[in-house]
Amino acid sequence: MLGIILRFLLLLHFSLPFVYADIDIDIEAIQKASIEERFKLMNAFKKNLIKMKEKERINALRKLTRKSNHTHAQKALARLEENIKREKIRQHLEYQQLTIGQIVIQTEEYEGEDDDDD
Repeated sequence: MLGIILRFLLLLHFSLPFVYADIDIDIEAIQKASIEERFKLMNAFKKNLIKMKEKERINALRKLTRKSNHTHAQKALARLEENIKREKIRQHLEYQQLTIGQIVIQTEEYEGEDDDDD
């Protein structure tokens, strides 16, 4: 067990922000650790979640949720998925506003050309 924890900590120390190695080993180390160590490992796990890309983060939280009935992980996953949904809606609305704005500008320019002909 100590070997798993050591490997996990070394992995955390040397991991690159865009690469996060075997999540299963990390989760196993968290599950097997004493309460005191579990807090340290979970904090390290959370720090690495921040470094992950969106899909990696969701997959990591799903694995953690599946392997443990950890309500905090379930809530965090739900919040993350809700934030992603909101961001996609925001981007869509922003795109629609830009499109409508372009139509208004083009219409005003077109109407302005008609006024010049008079």
